[in-house]
Amino acid sequence: MPRVRSLVLTAVLGLVLVQVRRLRLATTMETDHAAYWRRRGRSPGDVVLVALGDSLAQGLGAVHPERSWAGRLADAIEARDGVRVRVVNLGVVGATVADVLASQLSAVPADATVVALAVGTNDAAQDVAPEDFRRDLDAVCAALPAGALVADVPDLQRGAPQRNAVRLAAVAREVVAAHPGLRPVALEAATHRMRLWEVGPDLAHPNGRGYARYGRAFVAAL
Repeated sequence: MPRVRSLVLTAVLGLVLVQVRRLRLATTMETDHAAYWRRRGRSPGDVVLVALGDSLAQGLGAVHPERSWAGRLADAIEARDGVRVRVVNLGVVGATVADVLASQLSAVPADATVVALAVGTNDAAQDVAPEDFRRDLDAVCAALPAGALVADVPDLQRGAPQRNAVRLAAVAREVVAAHPGLRPVALEAATHRMRLWEVGPDLAHPNGRGYARYGRAFVAAL
């Protein structure tokens, strides 16, 4: 029995140390990821992909920011068309749809080839009223170019934010359907039942494996 207790204690301590390391990584992600996307936005490319939204566009939770949905979408375009993609990532940590409307749309470059949007997780977390979300998302969609990819709200897994996200995801699908020139991205369906091994070190965002679900949903909408 003492040996069993020792083994259990060692295992628990090992898990604690792993999580401490993961949390330490999480503290630098916002700065590191933003710097990565600034560099990538200055790189040349035959196609210009513009990503709008929140921390999910930045890839928070993944150690490597290029594994975000924006990075995976860029990879898919490069593989499909044999081109080099420049990614202008305008996603901002904590952004709501009102923030996209107020500040991100005006920053979309004139030479944008593909525009993609995923927003709503912060609206759900902040309990934004569905009618306010509808109004602002409708205004955003009206301003997007034809062919833009617009996601509904991902499954937030648990609690009040999840219930809010379900409502906002339904609103998002209705709004996008009212703009037939846009391409809907089924993000809620793609993110049902996220597993523990698909969650990032901050326990709030997906990790690289989790972002694979997001990437597949965007690629399917191309």
